[in-house]
Amino acid sequence: MRHFIHTHGPQVLETLVCVTIFLAVRYGIRYAVKATILRSTFKALEKKEVIRIVDLLLLLVTAVVLVAIWGVKQSEILVFATSVITVLGVAFFAEMSILSNITAFLVIFFQHPVKIGDHIKVRDAEHDLEGELVDITYFFTHIRTSAGSTVTLPNAVFLKSAFTITASDRH
Repeated sequence: MRHFIHTHGPQVLETLVCVTIFLAVRYGIRYAVKATILRSTFKALEKKEVIRIVDLLLLLVTAVVLVAIWGVKQSEILVFATSVITVLGVAFFAEMSILSNITAFLVIFFQHPVKIGDHIKVRDAEHDLEGELVDITYFFTHIRTSAGSTVTLPNAVFLKSAFTITASDRH
């Protein structure tokens, strides 16, 4: 153990610093998400999804930094990264809207004025849709119409559409 610490002391220290920064940034982002929720009570339902996405992104960045700290050969990292990017590229090419819907979900959560429980009217080029916003997931926005059916719109389409909040449950 003493030999390990003697030979890898700088990497151990850098790893501890990296993990500490990861935890601090994670805490800060969770605080920002909770602050956003306090300003808009109906966004509380999306909290878990936002935190999962942010945690995943932070974990990926931390993993890359830790790999660099521990001196994994660049050629090995390059082979691994190229493989991952190729698989993701094929997956995203097969359904390019996946990434745009996740991005739209984050924009809706942090910046969009609409909240779950609002009665909205969405204007689309083809037709209008009116109903209560019942859920926003990673990929879809769910609207319950007055007839009782639930319509799902991809988040990217919802974000691009003009809408009117006709009634709100906000206090």
